[in-house]
Amino acid sequence: MNWRSWICGTLAAFFLSPNAFADYPDRPIRIIVPYTPGGTVDILARALGERMTAAWKQPVVIENRPGAGGSIGAEAAAKAAPDGYTLFISTNSPLTTNIWLQKSLNYDPLRDFAPITVAGENSIVLVTHPSVPATSMRELIAYVKSKKVGELSAGTSGQGTTAHLSLAQFNKRAGVDVTHVPYRGGVPSLTAAVANEVPMTFSDIVPAMPLVRGGQLRGLATTGPRRAGIAQDIPTMSEAGLEGFNIVAWVGLVAPAGTPRDIIVKIHDEVSRTIKEESFRKRIVEMGIDPIGMPPDEFSEFLRKEIPRWKVIVEEAGIQPH
Repeated sequence: MNWRSWICGTLAAFFLSPNAFADYPDRPIRIIVPYTPGGTVDILARALGERMTAAWKQPVVIENRPGAGGSIGAEAAAKAAPDGYTLFISTNSPLTTNIWLQKSLNYDPLRDFAPITVAGENSIVLVTHPSVPATSMRELIAYVKSKKVGELSAGTSGQGTTAHLSLAQFNKRAGVDVTHVPYRGGVPSLTAAVANEVPMTFSDIVPAMPLVRGGQLRGLATTGPRRAGIAQDIPTMSEAGLEGFNIVAWVGLVAPAGTPRDIIVKIHDEVSRTIKEESFRKRIVEMGIDPIGMPPDEFSEFLRKEIPRWKVIVEEAGIQPH
């Protein structure tokens, strides 16, 4: 063996060694959040950042890069150095849905990211004004069918949002035609429902539940595959009669593609450990996030299945890319 081969072999052994990245992290970590401060994902990112900082004795800095449905922040993360010091956390939209909603993306959700974990999921809830004579999904569907086509409307947080796609799936699976009324955000759509400007709305579950508990709105069903931790008394759409209904905004953590596997595993293990802590689980459930902690390989396979699934959902909603 010549000296060049020896050096190459030694270096390869070092970089492939389980201890090669034992000192990670040795400087601050940046987590890009593609939304404005104060939202669910931002709050979760900061909560995880606090725990990572305490565990690793290195600052975790949250950088908000909102715009284009999360695509601006995703592009910035995709182009960052794959060294474990830039991470990206978001709902599913930038990683699965935007590819079908936007004519061009400057990143590829599968090629440009290394999946770390799905931290949790956040269901949408269908709420109605108390004047609607329905206390269950079956009664609501019967009520809608008793009206003229398009006579009833439902509010959402905007065109192409998870709430809008939930309404589209509701129309398809229930065989009805409820008119979509997009608002500039989830809170305006809830305000409209409380005022009975629209008889129902699909909403993020966190701002909706105080109105449901206070009697201003009635919660009929959630859109995810499991009952929401924050609303265990409200059935899922599947339980309420629309079998197979599954629209949920999950929150995923990824790194730029090429980030060393040892680092990916170390980050996943720390996040997974954190969300298993009872106090932390309780904290994020109150935020409307049901913890998951999916392993990297499982998340990678999950993404490959989710992207084409959302294509079908977007097409069925009749949404044209813009």
